[in-house]
Amino acid sequence: MQILLLGANGQVGRAVQYLSKTDAFPIGWTLHAWDRQLGDLSNPEALIAEIEHAHAQAPIDVIINAAAYTQVDLAEKETDLCNAINAVAPGAVAAFCKSKGLPFVHFSSDYVYSGEGVEPHLESEPHQPLGYYGASKAKGDELVAASGCDHLIFRTSWVYSHEGKNFVKTMLRLGADRTELRVVGDQVGSPTYAPDLAKYALDALIQAMMTKVEKGAFPSGVYHLTNSGYTNWAEFTGSIFTHARALGGAMASALKVETVVSIATAEYPTPARRPLNSRLSLQKYITTFGVSPRPWSEALKDCLKELGTQQHG
Repeated sequence: MQILLLGANGQVGRAVQYLSKTDAFPIGWTLHAWDRQLGDLSNPEALIAEIEHAHAQAPIDVIINAAAYTQVDLAEKETDLCNAINAVAPGAVAAFCKSKGLPFVHFSSDYVYSGEGVEPHLESEPHQPLGYYGASKAKGDELVAASGCDHLIFRTSWVYSHEGKNFVKTMLRLGADRTELRVVGDQVGSPTYAPDLAKYALDALIQAMMTKVEKGAFPSGVYHLTNSGYTNWAEFTGSIFTHARALGGAMASALKVETVVSIATAEYPTPARRPLNSRLSLQKYITTFGVSPRPWSEALKDCLKELGTQQHG
């Protein structure tokens, strides 16, 4: 099995690459990891030409797209670039997969929803994005589904990792510089550790492919996939510092922060609106694949341990 990964240098892409070197990857599976230089989603036509060429050299069996334009505020200005990467390119890759009979794994976002209410969003809800980033992700999902290829679309939220730039690492840096941090407390969602997201997505892909062989039907569709449980950004920040201090070491010693003040979204205006409710129901994923993602607090501890190990090294 030859697996093509797009977006190899992102948080999820790096996690998939790590998994490919462990027992999580089935025997006989080989990962071909493409970064932006090899597979540039900002130029969908050139991207498909590259994939066509690679497929002709060594047939591809699965394509995983972990690439995305994620600059939520900048997307309001860079609409063409955002649309190419988040909508046109995934649609074109899905069409390629349909033509070759390949399954396609694609990652999407909670930003496709309005963020209204307090109940967890269901996959069946209509798309009501608040900004261009969300609109581009929604369009990408629609194009992938419309292609008719076997597909798994995983909508996730609040992704972070011990690698790359993300909220956890930013808070640790700010917490080492300031005694007080003001963090939004009225946006609620599920922090999602990239290595967990990659593992749960891979587990689902393996099951889906087995189902196709055994029952002749691939469980195509949209699935919410995050760590379990909900929190807000201010509480999440407090948990980061609490767990970091509990671990001790250089990371804990560096922290100067004493107080995290919860503020309203209105007190921290941004060019693009953020959804207040990013709760995503995991029931469809759990029912279909029989796997229950672990709590976000457990995943956070593992991330901080990894960061602590990096600093110690």
